[in-house]
Amino acid sequence: MKQSLPALDKMLTATLFVFVASSMFSISVTQIASGLGGLLWIIRTYLTNTWSEQRWPLRVPFLLFILACLIAVGNAYDVSYSFESLKKLLEILIFFWVVNCVRENRLRDSLSLVLIISASLAGLLGFYQAWEGGVTFLNRVEGTMSVYMTFAGLLMMVGVHAWGRVLIRKPTQSWLWISVGIISICLIFTFTRQAWLGYLIGLMLLLYFWKKIYILFIPMLIAVLIMISPYGVKHRLSDMISGKDETFAMRKALWQGGWNVFKDYSLTGCGFRCMDLVLTQYPDPTGYIKRFRGMHNNFVQLAVDTGVLGLSAWLGIWICFFRSLYQRISAQEETSPEQWVLWGSFASAIAFLAGGFFESNYYDSEVAMVLFFLMALPFSGSQSKKSI
Repeated sequence: MKQSLPALDKMLTATLFVFVASSMFSISVTQIASGLGGLLWIIRTYLTNTWSEQRWPLRVPFLLFILACLIAVGNAYDVSYSFESLKKLLEILIFFWVVNCVRENRLRDSLSLVLIISASLAGLLGFYQAWEGGVTFLNRVEGTMSVYMTFAGLLMMVGVHAWGRVLIRKPTQSWLWISVGIISICLIFTFTRQAWLGYLIGLMLLLYFWKKIYILFIPMLIAVLIMISPYGVKHRLSDMISGKDETFAMRKALWQGGWNVFKDYSLTGCGFRCMDLVLTQYPDPTGYIKRFRGMHNNFVQLAVDTGVLGLSAWLGIWICFFRSLYQRISAQEETSPEQWVLWGSFASAIAFLAGGFFESNYYDSEVAMVLFFLMALPFSGSQSKKSI
C-alpha cells in the first residue's frame, strides 16, 4: 500500500505554482522554488519508496550531454574558471521534477494558466515602460527582467505556448485571447528580432496543425502590422531586410571567431566561460569580438564550449524530444484534448531553437528554466510511464 503524505504533496504543489508564477519576475525566487521542489520530490520518493515509478524520459540524451559538459570542463583552457559554470546543469533537473511531480492533467493545465497569467502581467508592465519612454529602439522594453533579450525570450516561448492553448484546446476562458494579445504586442516593443522570428515560426507551426489555410494570411498580417507599427519598429525591420544591419555583421564576425576557436578545440571544446580568455589569442579585424561577449548562437556557443561531443549530445536531446512528441501526436486522434499540450510544447521548443540561431538563449537561466518546464508538460499529467 502506497504511503500517503498529504502535507508533503501540498508543499510540492506550492513550489510548482511559485515556480511558474515567479518565472517572469524573479530568477532568485524561481531558482529557490525549483531547488526546494526538487528536494521535496527526492524526499517524498525516498519516504514512499517509489523510485521504480519515477518517469525518466529523455534520460539518455540528457545524461550524455551532462557527461560531455563534465569532460569539457575537465579539459578546459582554464579548469578552475570553467568549473563554476557546471551549476547550470542543475537546470535540467527542472524537467524531471515537473515530469514526476505533475501527475494530474488538471494540475498541469493550472500551471500552464498561471504561467500565461504571469507573462501577461509582465507584459502590462512592459506597456507601462513603453508609455513612459516611448516605443523606440533606445527604449527597448525590459519588462520585469534586467535585459530586454531575456524578457523577449520568455515572452516568445510563453506566447507560443499560449497560442497552442487557444487554437487547439479552444478554451472557454475568453480572457486568454487578451493575454495572447498583451504578450504579442509587448514582444514587439522589445525590438528583439530573433524573438520575433522564433515567435513567428512557432505560430506558423501551430497554424499548420490547426488550420493550414490560415498560414496564407500570415504575410498579410505582417504587412498590416508593419503599416500600423511605430517608426522604430519599421526601421528595425527595414534594416534587417536591406542587409545593412550592423548587428548581423557583428554576429558573422563572432561566428567566424567561434569557428577559429572550434578548429583548435574541436573534440571537447575550450570549456565553459573560457571563450573570452581564448579569443584574445585570435585576430579580431572588426573589433566586434572584444566589444561583444558570447557567440550569439546556441550551436556555435556550445561547439566552442563543449566541442563535438557536447554539440552532438545537445542535438541528440532535440532529436529524441521531437521524435517522442511526434510519436505521441501520431498515436492520438486529432480531436484529442491532449493535442494542445503536445503541439504547444513542440512549437515553443521550435521557437526557442529558431531564436537560438541569433542569440545564445540557452545560456540565459531565466529562459532555460522556462524551456525545461515547457518541455516537460507533454510527459507530465495522467499517463503511463514512458521513457526514451
